[in-house]
Amino acid sequence: MSPHLDAVRVEQVWVAGGVVRIAACTRELTVACPDCGRGSARTHSRYSRTLADVAVGGRPVVIGLSVRRLFCDGPGCGRRTFVEQVEGLTVRYQRRSPLLQHLVQMAGVLLAGRGGARLLQILKVPLSRTSVLFHLMRLPLPVAATPRVLGVDDFALYAGVYGTLLVDADSRLPIELWAGRDAEQLAAWLRTHPGVEVVCRDGSLVYRQGITDGAPDAVQVSDRFQCAMRRFVVSLTQSG
Repeated sequence: MSPHLDAVRVEQVWVAGGVVRIAACTRELTVACPDCGRGSARTHSRYSRTLADVAVGGRPVVIGLSVRRLFCDGPGCGRRTFVEQVEGLTVRYQRRSPLLQHLVQMAGVLLAGRGGARLLQILKVPLSRTSVLFHLMRLPLPVAATPRVLGVDDFALYAGVYGTLLVDADSRLPIELWAGRDAEQLAAWLRTHPGVEVVCRDGSLVYRQGITDGAPDAVQVSDRFQCAMRRFVVSLTQSG
């Protein structure tokens, strides 16, 4: 997203130490209070923000932007002052432009830590692999759609301690992960995610009860391998 050009005035551009530096300031425009939405142009003070932007001509870009702190004159508004934001250029508490921040995040998504850091180094955005992973982990997870066919299985965290994994059986993507094997927890998840038509599970009576309580209309399909292993163990026990 490009910044609103009518909101910013560029005062100077120069190159120093291989870095393109831009001095700019916001114009005296009316800005809406983030709490009450009332417009204000009454300036309390100004201060400078330093923002990194995407490289230009193989040189990193740093923007020194003078922004206003404005009074909010809205009756009953608890926020007496606020700092203006320039759409497409500034984000609260962020020292990178949204375009550069998106570039950092996508490098982490596509290449993870080391690979993302190497790519960003080429793009003149020096970040360590841990910093790339930090920005990757801050990304919000996409909202998973309720699957038509749900897979439920347990896994061992360590000796004697188990967890539960929910998987979209059509896309084979994981949906939820939690500690323990609890029928009520599974039933509660199914109640809050209506629309599951088929549930694939192992032979666990706990999972069967949870599915019956949470999605009574869903068809339960028991895993053939698990059922065969259970029958085999029971036959050995009975014959021994």
